[in-house]
Amino acid sequence: MGFSRQVGIMPKTNGSGQARTLTPDDLERLLNAAPSPEQRCLWAVMRWTGSRVTETLKLRWGAIHDDHIVFVKQTTKTRKTREVKIGERLNAELQLYREHWAQRHGRQPRPKDLAFPGRFGLAEPMTRQAADLALRQTLNGLELPTGISLHSFRRSLATTMAQGGASLRTISRFTGHASLDQLARYVDVTPNDELAALALIGG
Repeated sequence: MGFSRQVGIMPKTNGSGQARTLTPDDLERLLNAAPSPEQRCLWAVMRWTGSRVTETLKLRWGAIHDDHIVFVKQTTKTRKTREVKIGERLNAELQLYREHWAQRHGRQPRPKDLAFPGRFGLAEPMTRQAADLALRQTLNGLELPTGISLHSFRRSLATTMAQGGASLRTISRFTGHASLDQLARYVDVTPNDELAALALIGG
C-alpha cells in the first residue's frame, strides 16, 4: 500500500481525529489523479509548502514568485505573514498552471487576481467545500489509506521533513506554527523512527 503504520495517531473518521499522513509516493499518486489543473496545483502548493487550505485558496498571483510564495497575514491563522521557499518541482507546477489559468480566463493573470478562483468568476476564491469534494471524489478511485483530508498535505510535509532530519524550527518556517510544541503534535512517529532512536543510544 505504500504507507507507514502510524503510532499513537488516530486517523480522521467522519471529520474527527487527525488527518492521515502520506508518503511521497502516495502523494505523487494523488497528485497524478487530480481531476483538474486547479486541484492539481492546489494540492501541489499544499504538498510542498505545508500551507493550510484556507490560506492557499486565497493566494493571489502577486504573492507567487519563482523561488518563494508569500502567505499574507490577512489570510493566515496566526495573522502573521509567512514567506515560504519553493523548489523547482513546485515552480514547474505553478508555471504549467499559470498557462492553464491564462487559457481559461482569456488573459495573463494580474498580481491581484486569485490563483484559485471559484466557479462563478474571478471575484471569489474556490470554496473549501468544493476543494474537499474534489479530494473525496478522487480518493474513491484510489487505493490509499483511510483518513485522508485536505490537511493531510500539511501533516505529510511536516512528518516527512522531520523524518528526513529537518529541525522543528526549520519545518515551522513552512507550516507557520505559532509554537514548536504545536508543530511537534503534527509529526507522526513510526516504528522505524523508534528503532532509529534506539540505535543512537546503542539500544
